Amino acid sequence: MKKTLKSFSLISIVFLCLMQLAAGQGLDNLSSLNVDDLSDGQIRILMERAQSSGYSQSQLEVLARARGMSELQINKLRSRLSLLGDGVQEGVQELQRLREEPVSLSIDPFESIVASSESGGPEIFGRSIFNNPQISFEPSYNIPTPENYLLGPGDEIIIDVWGASEQNYQLTVSPEGSIRIPNLGPIYLNGLSIKSAERKVLARLKQIYSSLGQNTFADISLGQLKTIKVNIVGEVAVPGTYTMSSFSSVFTALYMAGGPSEDGTLRSIEVYRQGDKIEEIDLFKYLFKGQLSGQILRDQDVILVPAYETRVGIQGRVKRPGIYELKSSETVSDLLEYAGGFSKGAFVEELRINRINGIRRKIMTISDSSYETVTLINGDEILVGGIINEFENRVVVSGAVYRPGAYELTDNLTLAGLLNKAEGVKPDVFQGRGLIWRKNEDRTFRNIPFLVSEVVDGSADLPLNPNDSIIVQSIFDLQNQMIVSVAGEVRRPGSLQYADSLTVEDAIFLSGGFKESAANLFVEVSRRLTEETEGSVQSSEVYNFAIDGDLKLSAEASTFLLKPFDLVVVRKSPFFKKQEIVEVEGEVRFPGKYALKTTDERISDLLKRSGGLTLNAYPRGGTLIRRTEYFTKEKDDTDVATRIRREDLSSIFRRDTLAVEGQRTFRAQESIGIDLVKIISNPGTKHDLILKEGDVLSVPRELQTVRIRGEVLYPSTVRFDGSSKLRNYLAQSGGTSDNAKLGKSYVVYANGSAAKTKRFLWFRGFPKIEPGAEIIVPKKPQRSKLSTQEFLGISSAILSMVLVVDRISN
Repeated sequence: MKKTLKSFSLISIVFLCLMQLAAGQGLDNLSSLNVDDLSDGQIRILMERAQSSGYSQSQLEVLARARGMSELQINKLRSRLSLLGDGVQEGVQELQRLREEPVSLSIDPFESIVASSESGGPEIFGRSIFNNPQISFEPSYNIPTPENYLLGPGDEIIIDVWGASEQNYQLTVSPEGSIRIPNLGPIYLNGLSIKSAERKVLARLKQIYSSLGQNTFADISLGQLKTIKVNIVGEVAVPGTYTMSSFSSVFTALYMAGGPSEDGTLRSIEVYRQGDKIEEIDLFKYLFKGQLSGQILRDQDVILVPAYETRVGIQGRVKRPGIYELKSSETVSDLLEYAGGFSKGAFVEELRINRINGIRRKIMTISDSSYETVTLINGDEILVGGIINEFENRVVVSGAVYRPGAYELTDNLTLAGLLNKAEGVKPDVFQGRGLIWRKNEDRTFRNIPFLVSEVVDGSADLPLNPNDSIIVQSIFDLQNQMIVSVAGEVRRPGSLQYADSLTVEDAIFLSGGFKESAANLFVEVSRRLTEETEGSVQSSEVYNFAIDGDLKLSAEASTFLLKPFDLVVVRKSPFFKKQEIVEVEGEVRFPGKYALKTTDERISDLLKRSGGLTLNAYPRGGTLIRRTEYFTKEKDDTDVATRIRREDLSSIFRRDTLAVEGQRTFRAQESIGIDLVKIISNPGTKHDLILKEGDVLSVPRELQTVRIRGEVLYPSTVRFDGSSKLRNYLAQSGGTSDNAKLGKSYVVYANGSAAKTKRFLWFRGFPKIEPGAEIIVPKKPQRSKLSTQEFLGISSAILSMVLVVDRISN
């Protein structure tokens, strides 16, 4: 028997250990986690370990709460897991969207006409001009037909006849190149300009309009335009054949093809027609001179964009640094013009060129006289340096002079002459010493002192060097700011500027005079000790001056002269008290505000002063609303202890990043549950609280409802039917839900007090229900369930342990 009990006990211990392992695998340190210290990777690992143990996120929160983790840390963990989940989900959705959408071959737009090179280095000027959404190069159709425009198949000819005869023809040039007017036959117009076509058509129209040119007139114009196909080849972003309007120019075609590529030229774009080169376009003429050249294209024209020949870079003190394409004949001067010229602070007399010389690089230096003659080769890099940031003839004077600042160091300018240029020294100048800070040749500094008084009266003088800095000080710069402080019961306490012959009466006058609360006993003056006496423990000297009943100082105070840093304190009268206001509202005869008569006035006294309760009053619902320690009057925060407590809590909430807004605020008032029935029947007892300033006594009208909240099927407010049983009201809300924890139900009464459900063995004692009460049914805590795999694992482990114990026992 003992052996069996021993085996059973051992099996039970092993089972409990395995259950603990299953519940806490990988989560043993959860209660000590600080979520702010965890990285995203650690959060993912934590969740993976929990999921591998069969726990969901909600189960993990329950486990963390059971292991002592604070609610704020659980909120942080939940938010971090949500953010990580959203990020992963967004990534999956974006990948799916990219898989579903077709690949676009359109050119990405850029805001600037300067495009970055693929190497990530300096920018190639002008490349993105054809990618700029603000410049489309679309042809304008609201212009007269150009005289050199040649008609072709697809063009619409509009013939308007008016006068003695009126007729309108809208005819399209056929693929054979002709138009057909009724009763006239075809008229061949292909390859004619609009002027030539007009003469030819008018000549044929005279065959059917004999008075044409006399009292009949005709006008010929171009309607719908034909489309043409243009071939764009070479170094362009998207080469190919493009269909466009017959008014389109070379710029329009290049824009449609995305412009020259990284290796394409901007300076020598060629246009071919029927095998012959008819034009060569330089885009820099448009970019720098606004010349939008380019012939109107024709069908089957070819635009060739060759590779560039020479590109050079320019950096440093120029207005538009970058990479520019140059022609073979262009010089450094042309490059500087393209780069906008020198910027502020540029060293214009000399440039350095970094040039590729075979398998190495070399540095070339050219002077400004060679800018117009030196040509550049492909790959050259020009650096425009800045001037030396030093002055060659400057001296600076600062301090107690009328015009401090920088001055020109002219020939034979001395220290006395510089002070005269600065309009002389101020009356408050310190006469004993001035300084000259001088820079040595090795860039170190040397200090040269002088007597200001001797330089001013002409008995001494010193020569100056470039970049000398002369410093003369005011006597006020060499001493602490001398003030007198006034504190206590004055209208404007604070610091005053010290002045000679300042008395206690003067200081109080400058501070606005006495307050009504000032004590009519004495004014205290505290003075610093300037000399230390050996063995003395005194920290300051204190003087007291009497005040009479009219708050007038004694004759002694009128003659006592204050010194710098004296502290004048006016004490508050111990008998001065402001009225303390309380309020009563609701069902009393005379509601409103009342001033407390005594410091120990109670609730029952206030009820008597307010005329007692009305017939509709419900005394069981009476509540006392009292200010908390966080209450402060508007624009008044003189309670230092309250302010410090609030700042401490604010600091805690700032560190706890997920504290909800309701937890961040500090309630300035709270309700206190009182028993007004006992207060009325037994005034002066422990139930009859002593009132404080700001208290509000609220007596409600007779209440007739009961609120039910929490885990019930239909949370609602029901009528109080006289029953005091909790279950009767739960039944009126449809009963409790499956997640209800009925044994933890509690009731909040109208006066703010609460009562919980009591339990003795298997019996429950529910609190009684009164009018105005609120029933709260809490939710059962979530419990994790073992998965089938975990259950089988635990069962097999228990069975193995049983076999081991059995063998040990035998």
